[in-house]
Amino acid sequence: MALGTAFRAFFAALFDREMASRLREVLNETSKPSALPEPTLTTPTTTTTPAATVATSPASSNEAGRSEAVALLAVLQREARFVDLLQENLDAYADAQVGAAARPCLQQCRTTIERLLALRPLVDAQEGSPIQVPENASAAAYQWIGEGSGTNGQLVHHGWKATCLELPAWTGLEQDRWVIAAAQVKR
Repeated sequence: MALGTAFRAFFAALFDREMASRLREVLNETSKPSALPEPTLTTPTTTTTPAATVATSPASSNEAGRSEAVALLAVLQREARFVDLLQENLDAYADAQVGAAARPCLQQCRTTIERLLALRPLVDAQEGSPIQVPENASAAAYQWIGEGSGTNGQLVHHGWKATCLELPAWTGLEQDRWVIAAAQVKR
């Protein structure tokens, strides 16, 4: 965890003069450590919000900072070139070529998602095994498939849950908060 904090502090100081000054003060113990902003670590909640109320676009959003979704997409692009793979026209390639290109991207995406979200199965049981669904279970956590009633069923998919959220803090300019990957220009 200290290594991640060091990297975040390094890049925050590199791109933000005010943050560099505040970090220098903390490191020199000329001010209290509370002079640094609170870390932006959040944990997932069990409440859900309808997609229509959380969906924003670059033109219509008034929120300050950077969306967690954009931050996650930027990390996946930087570490695994995920957006490049999704945006590639695959019609020109054979299935074997697509598979060969997708394999390393998907492996890097998995490593990145594991580091940032620490995914775990929602239900700790083998798929195909009988389970009892809690009576007051939310529709976000359990989805009934097929006909029937009661609280007993057969597990088709164990589901996933995030056990943490450790996205990099946004230190860029307001105008760049929707940028996922910079345009690269060769001299």
